[in-house]
This record gives sequence, C-alpha cells and structure tokens, in this order.
Amino acid sequence: MAYFLAGDLGGTKTLLALCEEDGGNYVVLAEQRLQSHDYPDLAGMLAEFLAAAPHRPATAAFGVAGPVLGDTARLTNLGWTIDRRALIARFGFREVTLLNDLVAVAQAVPSLGVGQLFTVNGGAPAPHGSIAVLAPGTGLGEAYLCWDGRRHRPYPSEGGHVDFAPTSDEEEGLLRFLRGRLAHVSYEQVCSGMGIANIFRYLVEGKGVAVSPALAGELAAVADQTPLIVGHALAGDCPVCAGTLAIFLDILAAEAGNLAVKFLATGGVYLGGGILPRLLDVIEPAAFIKKFTGKGRMAELLAGIPVHIILDSGCGLAGAAQAGAQMARRREML
Repeated sequence: MAYFLAGDLGGTKTLLALCEEDGGNYVVLAEQRLQSHDYPDLAGMLAEFLAAAPHRPATAAFGVAGPVLGDTARLTNLGWTIDRRALIARFGFREVTLLNDLVAVAQAVPSLGVGQLFTVNGGAPAPHGSIAVLAPGTGLGEAYLCWDGRRHRPYPSEGGHVDFAPTSDEEEGLLRFLRGRLAHVSYEQVCSGMGIANIFRYLVEGKGVAVSPALAGELAAVADQTPLIVGHALAGDCPVCAGTLAIFLDILAAEAGNLAVKFLATGGVYLGGGILPRLLDVIEPAAFIKKFTGKGRMAELLAGIPVHIILDSGCGLAGAAQAGAQMARRREML
C-alpha cells in the first residue's frame, strides 16, 4: 500500500491527513485539525500527528499559505519556514511536494460538485477558459488555472500583495487611514481576516464611529478581533460591525473582478477561504456582481463570467491530497 501525508498549512489552522493512494486517487485514513500558533514549527506538529498515525507515510504533499521558492516556502502570516529537504531528512520521506495553498485549492476546483458551491453569478462558463481563485482567510490568497490541452492546470500568484485601489470615497478614506499606519497597503490588508479588523479600526478610530462599551470591552480582551466583529455583524446588534462587512464585501467583489480581467477568467471565478461561507446571509448577489462588473468597457464581458463561493472548508486539503496521490502513483509506477 502507498501511504502519504497531505497537509493544508495556514496562518491560523492546519489540516493534516494520512491518505492511501488508490489508482491515482486517494482515501483518507486519519485527519486532524490543529491550531498553527500552538506549534513553533511544522516539524513539531508533524511529529505529534505521525506518532498517533496507524501507518507511516512514504511521501508528503503540503499546501503552504505563502510563496514556494524552490525547496523552501515561508508562511507569510505565521513566520514558519518549510524546507523540503529538511523534512525528508527528519521524517524519512522519500519525497515531499510543496505547493502554494491557493494552488492546492485550485487543484481541487475542477472536481467540485454543485453541493460544494454557492453561486453568486451563474454566467456562461467557457469549457476551456481560464479560472481565477481567491480566498480571504488570515491573509488573501490568489491563484489561477489554465487549460493545457488535457486539463486545467493550477498556477500560483501572490496577487493579494498588490497595491489596494479604492473604488469609492469610503475606500479612499480607508486607504488614507491605513497609509498612516502601514508601510504598504495591499489588498490583503483590506480583504482578509486582518482586513476586516483594519476596516473596523478605520470606522472607529479614523471616522470616530462609536461602539458600545460592552463591545469595546470584548474587543480589548482578545488578540484576534475578527471573529467578534463578524459574529456581531451577523447577529445584527452592531451597526459598525455590519458596516465593516459591507465595505469588506465591496472590496472583495472589486478584487474578484480585477482577477477576472487579469486572467480573462471565462471559466469562472471561485471564492474560497473560511470566512465567506459564514457570510452567505449578508451577501447580496446583485450588489456583489455590480461591484464585480464595474470595470468600464469590460463590464459586459464580466457579466457572463460565473462566480461561485466554495463551501467546502477542506478544499485546500483535498487539493494537496490530489497532488500527493499523483506523486505516490508516479513512485509506484517506477
């Protein structure tokens, strides 16, 4: 049997799975969700997981929330450096594959079913058209897929770190506020978990919008304010939190449209990450698509592009497992 390890390594959480290769596909034998900040590095996390695993994997494939350069990758919002050769030496793997986490998500996109998606815009997908993927999580990940003659092949991007371009007076105020506090204002700083916290601070500190003493106390007691802001926005008990999400969704829609233009994503735009499935009740498809298509002469083209929200929180792990299964299959055939 060919056993391999698959992992989706994020700035907040990490998913690990022991898998068995099955004719180019895979079967999950054991899976665990861990908090990334609870571990000083990946090696310590893997040692703990493998100690309890029923089988020893021969190979491993990891989706990493950061750029992969040669044999190494660095998680942008966690500080871990992953070295492929060091993992091979430490754990005796025959082979280790590192891929950007959004490449892992993109790898899984062509196999997603209707039940795993929430459609914001139906559109008319071109069968062999390029596909864009972006995911606001701890940071903002972006990737794309191109048809290679046989299948859609995923490619990495660090597009979340490009300059933020406001599309409204409110967003211009947000940019000015953040410029006074950050060395570089990227889309990641306004369109992610950290972005939600930054938008909230702009409304409270930059515009002087008041929040209740109770909420102020809650926020002061936590290191990560984003879950609280989202929770109160969804509960409908805090206008500032609701306004924060409204700005966040406008920026997300505009950036999704940017990607659709840049990659000519006639095959569709897929929105992933852990935040969006929680926001389905406050996403207004018509308003979202108005911002998405607001690209002047490109508006008509964008109106025909499908836009989907990925509901499956394990999509990144599934993509890493697909890559791991392909790697294990190649080794078995040698």
